[in-house]
Amino acid sequence: MSSKKAAEKKTPKSVLIVDDEIVIQEFIQHLLESKGYEVTTCVNGHDALKLMLKNPPDLVLLDVQMPKLDGYGFIIEKEKLPILADIPVIVLTVFQETERLFIRHGVRAYLPKPINPQDMLDQVQAVLPL
Repeated sequence: MSSKKAAEKKTPKSVLIVDDEIVIQEFIQHLLESKGYEVTTCVNGHDALKLMLKNPPDLVLLDVQMPKLDGYGFIIEKEKLPILADIPVIVLTVFQETERLFIRHGVRAYLPKPINPQDMLDQVQAVLPL
């Protein structure tokens, strides 16, 4: 491949899905990968922070209720780490009353579960266009 073509080839945008429900992880992962995103998953906020420190994603899709470190704790801890603070987050949850709390902490979007696939894609593409 010529250097010009190599330079034109785009690096895929990376998304980290943080959700303890494996079925939801797999559904979102398949949907995003089919659109050209590179996807990584983990099951709690603690593991997500460790993973992000090694390989920061371009976007995080975050559940609220999870073991070890839930979505609230994840947001607070992420804000304390300058290398991670500016990474956008979209919250996915059944708890609609928590929207104001998350928006105050810089969450880019809030999507209620059950997830509408088109709404999720629209939000992801608005925050992280390919």
